[in-house]
Amino acid sequence: MPLPPALDQKIRSRFDELIGETNELSLKMRVQEEENPGKNFPNYGHISEFQAAVVKVLNLIETVLGESQRQREITERIKTRTANSRTPSLLEEINGTLHGLKDVYENGFLDDLETRVAANISADYMTQVEGLLDEGKPGQYDHVPGAVLCGAVLEDALRRLCERQTPQVATRKPNGDPINLNSLIQDLQKANVFNKLKADQLRAWAKVRNYAAHGEFSEFTRNDVELMVSGVKNFLADYL
Repeated sequence: MPLPPALDQKIRSRFDELIGETNELSLKMRVQEEENPGKNFPNYGHISEFQAAVVKVLNLIETVLGESQRQREITERIKTRTANSRTPSLLEEINGTLHGLKDVYENGFLDDLETRVAANISADYMTQVEGLLDEGKPGQYDHVPGAVLCGAVLEDALRRLCERQTPQVATRKPNGDPINLNSLIQDLQKANVFNKLKADQLRAWAKVRNYAAHGEFSEFTRNDVELMVSGVKNFLADYL
């Protein structure tokens, strides 16, 4: 599943901004170095600009690589190299790292970023669901909005699971209409993504969502929604 266009463009623009910034700063430092031959470079000029650039670069690296071994290795190398030395050559090395990561990102070799973003979005929505339940008043159908939102998170998760399969499990009919939730569950079970017991649980949660969405509030209880929320959270953790 691709990143939201706005987020994708923001990351691409940030790469360009920092590549330009580190390149410009390294040129300024080169000029100052040439004008002050033999001087101890870390002790004069552009120290704050250098440090600010490093912090921004490390932030972008963490954004695109997450808490991965690759991220830790690159971050540790930059921190170690720049701890006691702030030279144009180091900044040029960082600039080269940015160019490399930008190429990797733009050529689609950071699929784990898409997974992490989607997982974070789902987690945010589930937090909202729990908030709706906590703030409501039992007996006044306060659990209905939570059921609808939780069902939407579940449907999105199932569609993403379909897209991850090889071959992909279809999420749309030949005419372009989206395949319904129960059919997605059935198709994923056929693809051995999960067993019949899990499929039956998913169908039960889908039924609660449908009741809530169609105003059939007497067909489910607050407790049903609370169990649904707990189950969907576990499902997201296990399968996504």
